[in-house]
Amino acid sequence: MVRSTDHSRSSAQGTEQPCRSYFRLFCLLITIIGLAKSLSSQNATSPLSERPLASIDDTKGGLIKVDVVVTDKSGKPATGLEWTDLELLDNGQPNKILSFQAFDEASARSDPAAEIILVIDTLRMPGMLASHEREEVEKFLRRSDGHLVHPVSIFRLRDSGLWLVADPSKDGTRLATAIVHDDQGRSIRKAFGPSGLFGLGPEETPGLLALKSLADILTLERQRSGRKLLIWVGPRREENGAPFEQQRVFKMIVWFSTLLREARVALYSYSEGENKRDVRALRYRDFLNGAKSIRDAGFEDLNRKVLAVQSGGRTLDFADEDLADQIHRCVAEASHFYTLSFNPLPANHPNEYHDLSVQVRMPGFTARSNSGYYDQPYYQDQAKHAKRVTVEQLDQLLKADHGKSDGHMAQRLSSLELSERMSKTKISSWIAELPGAKARQALLALAGASAFLAPPAPEIPADPPPDASAQREMISLAGEYLNETIPHLPNFFATRTTVRYAETPPHDENNSTIEYEPLHMVESSKERVLYSRGQEVVDAEAAKHAKPKNEGPNLTAYGTFGPILGAAIDAVVASTDFSWSRWEQGASGLRAVFRYVIPQEKSHFRVGYCCLPDGDGTTSFQTVQGYHGEITINPATGAILWLTMEADLNAELPIVRSEVMVSYGPVDIGGKTYICPVTSIAIWRSRTVGVLALTDWGDSFRSYGPFATMLNEMDFDDYHIFRAESHVLTDVPEQEKK
Repeated sequence: MVRSTDHSRSSAQGTEQPCRSYFRLFCLLITIIGLAKSLSSQNATSPLSERPLASIDDTKGGLIKVDVVVTDKSGKPATGLEWTDLELLDNGQPNKILSFQAFDEASARSDPAAEIILVIDTLRMPGMLASHEREEVEKFLRRSDGHLVHPVSIFRLRDSGLWLVADPSKDGTRLATAIVHDDQGRSIRKAFGPSGLFGLGPEETPGLLALKSLADILTLERQRSGRKLLIWVGPRREENGAPFEQQRVFKMIVWFSTLLREARVALYSYSEGENKRDVRALRYRDFLNGAKSIRDAGFEDLNRKVLAVQSGGRTLDFADEDLADQIHRCVAEASHFYTLSFNPLPANHPNEYHDLSVQVRMPGFTARSNSGYYDQPYYQDQAKHAKRVTVEQLDQLLKADHGKSDGHMAQRLSSLELSERMSKTKISSWIAELPGAKARQALLALAGASAFLAPPAPEIPADPPPDASAQREMISLAGEYLNETIPHLPNFFATRTTVRYAETPPHDENNSTIEYEPLHMVESSKERVLYSRGQEVVDAEAAKHAKPKNEGPNLTAYGTFGPILGAAIDAVVASTDFSWSRWEQGASGLRAVFRYVIPQEKSHFRVGYCCLPDGDGTTSFQTVQGYHGEITINPATGAILWLTMEADLNAELPIVRSEVMVSYGPVDIGGKTYICPVTSIAIWRSRTVGVLALTDWGDSFRSYGPFATMLNEMDFDDYHIFRAESHVLTDVPEQEKK
């Protein structure tokens, strides 16, 4: 089939005509974690109602986010505080608050609105106590004629399983009616097993089954954004009968602690039928300090009251006050709270427990938040410290190891990092001498990562730099090249060959440990790319059948024949520091290299990935960042021959490296010579997203994992003109019509 389209002819008549080019990065990740936010620097101390609430910049903030409730002497929520009124203590040491936001009744409704989750637990409970629970919850829901301030959802835990009776609603009357009519709702975990209870078998206690139900609810709520108050009304249960070894119990403790914090759930626990004179009712207080190691772990650490206090919630009083009134008081804490974030201290080992507390600098106020967290070494970037070598030193190492095995050479090359750019001539000569595919791939990955560096000193011409007038002339020619020649280009096809490299960070998967693997090739692919009217279009039919071979994260680069040279225009026009760098020797003569810096306020360089671990795992992260780099110009024509872009990323972002290089050279298209992309390299380093699972329970959630690097190298060839052709056919023979 011939596709008909307008063919745009180039009006430029020179022998060097450029291809517009653009590069955009998008990293596809499988798992989820929380989007960090930035600190407002207001220092005013006027009441909250008299000034704007502190705001959060979505591009900054700390890795750990916590919600804080502050109360006065009477126990009422305190409003009007600023971040300077709070002090964050991490293992007893002050830690910097990186972001802060205050919520009152109005603002909390748009974060989105804080939600209330009511769990009516009647599992193995006498009928009279079960009826009292239902009546008190119903009484709370019918307050104020059933008009609830916050959305409320209702779960029921009973001998038949865990059921979601009602999705979040502000219609208290409707919710109360569902309880009175004993609506079954949607099953979350059904009953099975010889005991008649849901679970794995008769050896499971009601306390363990209740804990499983809590896990089910929390993993569901992890998929919702915003703060939640989970109010659990049920009997007190002894949590000492679980048939688990300490290592497994400790893993469960870490899992629940992390999930409660990242789901932004504060747990409130009420023990129906508990007597305040029973000394067992206060035993939970002996376990509030957190299990610091496997040796300290006991199933008592998973007592619902312990989890409640550690999550920033609390245990409800079992004295004379009505349960409905206590629920009402808890719900008030959903309207007035503060959210802050910080970066955890460096951890010496996995699951390192840290005490956490928020102190109010003014007397008479008490802050309640998560009382601890489990720190991980990979919360900081643990990049392997490779040995830096020059190109000459690498040459000597390769000669010294000549004759060694393919595996040995690959391992040796993977442990190195170049301090200078490796030329294609060097790559070609060394590739031929290497013993096998693994070593060759390691060398190519090493070379790709060096593309953003300057060449070795012996390869830099000693010619003196041009004077200011000559530099201005070169810049002027580059401006003409970008603004006048680029718009008049033909449509053309090219073949893009992409080689993908990835680093495998150490992590746990399905109860096994995956060992670290340095940057290595994971796949290679070819695609036909059409440049048409300034845009890149990948052949739809080919793309439909091109599926990544690897199942892990992918760095996807597209738009190489779009407006990346807009970055070059920015470099010439908007740079705050456009200056001479050096001469370089090209195939056809000297090339002029300039440095440039684009501040964030003038930048169009967007970086991001999909998807963050927060919520349902579909939220992508994007930010516009300043960048810097180098631009190499043909001093005689102004043609752009080499361009690098390196994003200026701050330490609070989940991305720590995002760089692009495009190399241009002469290619023949339809009998004319054009300057087009011949090679492009993208390199990326960011946090991964992993899945934390309790495998045999079937519950899991996404959270940040270790940092990892990806690199794509793309080569472009087989350029040919794209022409539209059409034919008018007359007098078609009858046999051809059939």
